Amino acid sequence: MKYENGLTSILINDKNSLAASVIVFVRAGSVDEESSQAGLSHFLEHLMFKGSKNYPGAIMARNVENMGGYVNAMTSKEFTMYYINIQKDGVEESIQMLADTVCNPLFPHDEINMERKVVIEEIQRHLDTPICVLYDKFYETLYTESALKNSIIGSAQVIANVSCDEIYSYYKTHYIPEKMVVVVSGNFDETKIKRLLDETFGKFAKQPIPIEPILAEKTHKGEDVIEYGKVEVGYMFTGFFGPNVNADDIYVADLAASVLGGGKSSRLYRSLYDDKHIVYSVDSSYSAEKGTGIMYISSTFDSKNLEAIKDEIKKQIEDITNNGISEEELERAKLTIKTNWAFSHETPYDIAEISGLWQLMGNPKFVNEYIGKIEKMKIGDIVEFFKKYYLPATISNVALLPKSKLK
Repeated sequence: MKYENGLTSILINDKNSLAASVIVFVRAGSVDEESSQAGLSHFLEHLMFKGSKNYPGAIMARNVENMGGYVNAMTSKEFTMYYINIQKDGVEESIQMLADTVCNPLFPHDEINMERKVVIEEIQRHLDTPICVLYDKFYETLYTESALKNSIIGSAQVIANVSCDEIYSYYKTHYIPEKMVVVVSGNFDETKIKRLLDETFGKFAKQPIPIEPILAEKTHKGEDVIEYGKVEVGYMFTGFFGPNVNADDIYVADLAASVLGGGKSSRLYRSLYDDKHIVYSVDSSYSAEKGTGIMYISSTFDSKNLEAIKDEIKKQIEDITNNGISEEELERAKLTIKTNWAFSHETPYDIAEISGLWQLMGNPKFVNEYIGKIEKMKIGDIVEFFKKYYLPATISNVALLPKSKLK
């Protein structure tokens, strides 16, 4: 349902469930940040739980615990989400608490200063984790114009120095009903919940919509980047651009990734691990973005095998484009995707998360169409996908190697 203030709500009722989940998505993430705001979306996520008008201090957290529930939040490049997983009798209070949290936060100054230390410590742990550093470098390499290059964790310097006024200004700019999706999933009284949403989120004042960030990326020449760090083995992301979340090719993208590197029967695993023994692990995936998406391959290996791995990835993709795949490969990939999809809908939280995410990303029909589209895919669709998106000159390889290999 779309409210006059711009907010969207989704109700997914299951009378057989003993539990429920309430999730609030806010379309505010690292893509919305200027360099002087790096990490502010994540910092704000922490501060939202420091008390609100009707639930000051830690009252909300205690209420959730007393009801046997669980409250948490997370920040991504394109959104922030807040959620409560609860037994079915706690749904109404969960809605009231989350509504007050996102609509009436207090942002106590002493709590802000205390939380700076917590978030700066998180940033330091992030920088001490090789795979996290590599992930950030990979996105910075692929995206040169798109705001998707922005790191989620942000800058310790920004967090240490950002003023309370700047924090509140960022909140007022982005935490507006037009950029929110509220999802209630599980066992609940639909009439009561609709009325409660009207009285809480529905009363949130309509606000001007800020300028949307640039998320699309133009095709450009790929790069080979090698970093050195405190690691025992080599790590690498290999990637190229794919479709955005609203393109028809988004369905075949997942299938193509599964055929290429999804599991021990995939092309890359059989070639790089079983036959050539030059990786410790290899996997491929498609990352759907509201802007330009990414097809990427992740691998761990002995540093001496770096170039051989790059060559074999290229060889395997070109073999698919030139010679196709077998029916067995296609059906195995379809079965893998259908199984994963089934497991991603097991709990009220799972259902709420996937429904709200695709609503927020502007492609709500994806949830209902996904499996039907996957079922209809043919070998030719996989081949055409790689022919369309795999352009050798645009491939980027970003590797992290042990310092001992530095020449």
